[in-house]
Amino acid sequence: MKGMDNLVPKKRILEAAVSLFAQKGFAAVGVREIAAEAGVNIAMISYYFEGKVGILKDILEEFFDRYSLVFEGVDDESKAPEECVRDLIHNLINFVRKNTDLTMVSYNELPLEIPEIADLKAKRITATIQKISPLIRRMELDPQDTFLIAVVGPGLISTIFTNFRFRPVLKRVFKFKFDDSYYERYSETIATLFLNGIKGLIAEKKRQERRKK
Repeated sequence: MKGMDNLVPKKRILEAAVSLFAQKGFAAVGVREIAAEAGVNIAMISYYFEGKVGILKDILEEFFDRYSLVFEGVDDESKAPEECVRDLIHNLINFVRKNTDLTMVSYNELPLEIPEIADLKAKRITATIQKISPLIRRMELDPQDTFLIAVVGPGLISTIFTNFRFRPVLKRVFKFKFDDSYYERYSETIATLFLNGIKGLIAEKKRQERRKK
């Protein structure tokens, strides 16, 4: 690949795999194609990763390492929780803009029938939930309400990630220009939709509590 000649072989393999998995999907890409794209001997893939699943594991670790930084300091107690949520959503969208292929691979190409992949994702998502638990509490929600967390979190992430997944279609249909102005408006729109939905959940929770009394 252009511009990759000076990279160490392991990094070239990872970058080639991210590009190919994003274009074609994990299942459709073989180790020979990855080796050819990276300009390395196929034996190097076995040496560094022990195969294609090993490559995907490293890709996921890289994704979650970068992704976790989005949540650092997200619960700024000097700000209203709603403002913190808006900041978080803005940061998430900027993260995906800068790491689109990596995000698409990590989000879409997850063969969860492979236990080590499912376990890795579960472990890293659990750590993310723990990071944002203080903000969840400030939003008057219970981070121990596993049903709610399992619905709300993936719902927000899916909404954001899907927009990037379908960007080529959106561009053809609506002629959008995906620039800073678009993403600023997109961020505010998603934040408003999300916060209004959270307010509805809080109101419903309070109604249920009143019924129990």
